Amino acid sequence: MTRPATDPPATAPAPPQPFTDPLRTPRAQRIAEALGPVRPPEPGESTSRNQLTHHALARLAAVLPPARQLLHDRSLLAELSACTALMDPALYMTVVNHYFLCLGSVVASADERQQAAPELARVVEELESGRRKGVFLVTEIGDATSHLALRTTAEFDPRNREFVLTTPDPGAAKCSAVGTPGSAQSAVVCARLRVGGRDHGVHPFLVDLCDERRTAPGVSLSGALGAETLPLEYALVRFEGARLPYDRWLRGEARIDADGAFRDPHGDPGRALQRTLDVGRALWATVPSAAAATARASAASTLRHSRHRRSHGRLAPEAPVLSYSTQQRAVLGALAEAFALDCASRTALDIWQQSEKARTDPNASPTTETAFSPWAAVDRRLSAFKALAVAGAVRVTAECRRRCGLAGHLTVNRLSGYAGLAEAFGAAGGDNQLILLDIGRALAEEEAPAPADGTSRPAGTDDPAWWLWTVSALEQRLTAGLRAALDERRQRAPEGMDLWNPLLEQARQLGEVHTLRLAAQSVADATRTADDTDPAAAALAALYGTGQALRLAGPLLWTGVLSPGAAAVLEAAADRQCARLMSSLDTLTARLAPPNALVPVPLAASDYAAALAATADRTPGGCS
Repeated sequence: MTRPATDPPATAPAPPQPFTDPLRTPRAQRIAEALGPVRPPEPGESTSRNQLTHHALARLAAVLPPARQLLHDRSLLAELSACTALMDPALYMTVVNHYFLCLGSVVASADERQQAAPELARVVEELESGRRKGVFLVTEIGDATSHLALRTTAEFDPRNREFVLTTPDPGAAKCSAVGTPGSAQSAVVCARLRVGGRDHGVHPFLVDLCDERRTAPGVSLSGALGAETLPLEYALVRFEGARLPYDRWLRGEARIDADGAFRDPHGDPGRALQRTLDVGRALWATVPSAAAATARASAASTLRHSRHRRSHGRLAPEAPVLSYSTQQRAVLGALAEAFALDCASRTALDIWQQSEKARTDPNASPTTETAFSPWAAVDRRLSAFKALAVAGAVRVTAECRRRCGLAGHLTVNRLSGYAGLAEAFGAAGGDNQLILLDIGRALAEEEAPAPADGTSRPAGTDDPAWWLWTVSALEQRLTAGLRAALDERRQRAPEGMDLWNPLLEQARQLGEVHTLRLAAQSVADATRTADDTDPAAAALAALYGTGQALRLAGPLLWTGVLSPGAAAVLEAAADRQCARLMSSLDTLTARLAPPNALVPVPLAASDYAAALAATADRTPGGCS
């Protein structure tokens, strides 16, 4: 049985608009100036990481507009994301929790009358001023994909018109980047609403967790838990009869009448989780901006370092490391993928804008059935761009660290921080693997589209359109293959896990290729509008496509998209494209490197040793 497509109908692409680099706007400069040099606490320092990020939030609040204005300004959100991710990945995660998810839930689900209620207005004002830090509590520690079966409850007390929050057992404890008391914190808590003993699905509630001295009544915070990839203070949060006033329920258009009757014009309890997690759309639309910024910074710093770093091997003593073809392939390939991520970040913002304009009453809108996670059901296209951007940033930052030796692992050069951020977002904000599984499943279960008008295959890999044609063909063949396997298994009448378990890897691979096709389309759109006198974009696009084809050579061969002969010449094509780019290194760096004020790392200096020594002299405790 097939289902109709759930994405909005395809429309003619809008005319390309000039893309403003989110790192080079006046507002980005003000954000950078407000934050100043951001550093982690030194060993033994009394100021915790949580307190440092809390202070940074207060400085950001001085230059950012109120939440309702901020969260509808896609360009400013992209600038905020890119700048904070570059300057301090841990701060970026704090900004995501505070602005995108916590305040974002308030803006999305509390109307102006509710926000004016004294009990809610006080907390919102403290959050917007930065005096109070906001977090988002959805994940429960006991089970995988806990979002689909949340067990934290909010029981309505009709006598007092309050909600009572309860964590039924340790497995239902929430986990997030919540610091221990020392600064005021509130959380949007995703909990299962119960009214009169009946379950009405998962809804968001704004809950005070602690002030500067103690936790709130009915709230339990564990000691701090660390995570090496992203240095924040995490904690487990449990609720033991915490009471919330009625207006702390971020209810949208739902109501509980004076007689205790629950009313929601937007459908059944199963839809409530999707509406609660709709706040993630702004995050997914802007994660690509943060990922692209860190990938650009990593690749540009590594390129500069490789140009100045000398090799003393017997083959070519005193030669720059970048003269080695292996280093060229790795570093220029990373730069090409960073360029592709930059193009994709532009598309993600455009899609978000279009989807915001096209949104209608959820009761009248088709929805995607949730299978592995709720994320693709909220917005399949934006969740795909999130998965694409994070996976690309993981590859770029990992390759750059490998190609810089010890320098790639020193904290002061930031590559490790950028790598940790990318790795953390593989699970944060929606698990990438589950997103890809649901995308692959949805593609296989949709009705097969009508055959597209035939387009001729581009002549060769040096054509920027070659990779788009190739990955589109691969997506079509993988979709047909999974659809056929699904139909064959259905003949035996299995369902659920029996049906899908043997097909999961096919679904995941199809989901990944779908995201790569989206990136290829973004690159093709960007290069189609590039100035003919600037060949850098076309050259980067060609190398990006060749590099992805090499990475996916297996599927391209066994699906027949590439012949063995065509696959065999990919290595030579990559070397040829790198050689072509070697004559444009200054242009490439100028195009993609962030402003020095945002990433003042020794790695990018022409004299690395002197810059590292100077940084170590200025940093208490050395270059750690």
